Order: sequence, then structure tokens, then C-alpha cells
Amino acid sequence: MASRTRILSRLISPARTDLLRGMVSQAKSPSGGPSSSIPNVQGLSAKCLKVPNEPVGPGAKKDGAYKNPEYYCYNDTSYFEAEIEMAKYRIPQPSNKK
Repeated sequence: MASRTRILSRLISPARTDLLRGMVSQAKSPSGGPSSSIPNVQGLSAKCLKVPNEPVGPGAKKDGAYKNPEYYCYNDTSYFEAEIEMAKYRIPQPSNKK
């Protein structure tokens, strides 16, 4: 797991990191089957984000003062799992060569 994290961190630029954080799309699991999508976080499977039923952080509720309870639900590899799931939806960099 740690080696995959190191490899992916070398491949992903900081600009793509920022882009991925704001980007959510409908995705399928890497095995090709439908993912177990989580309501309100469309496209990310349970590998990336698992929202529990009990409170996750101080004042973190959809209708509370802090409206992003998902922030407390990520783990050390959530970003890399999301990057893998979103890879098939990336558009290649255009080339100026013809």
C-alpha cells in the first residue's frame, strides 16, 4: 500500500491534486462493475469515502455550522483511491504537434 502511495504521488502534479479535490464524477469501480456510490458524494466508492451514521466531528452536519462532514471521513489512501477511480475519465493533454 505504501509503495503504491509513493508511486502515485510521484505521478500526480500539485495542480492535478487541487483539480481532483474539487472534481467529482460518476465512476465505476476498477473491476468494471458498478461502484457502491455514496449518496451526496456521487461517483466515489466506499474505498474513498465512508460516511458513518453517527457524528464525525465537532459541529459537522449538513444542516449545521460546518457543512462538510465528509472531511472527517477520509483516510490516508482516500485521495489515491479517488485518483485511480477517476483516471478513466481524464482527457489526454492536447498536443501542438500535427
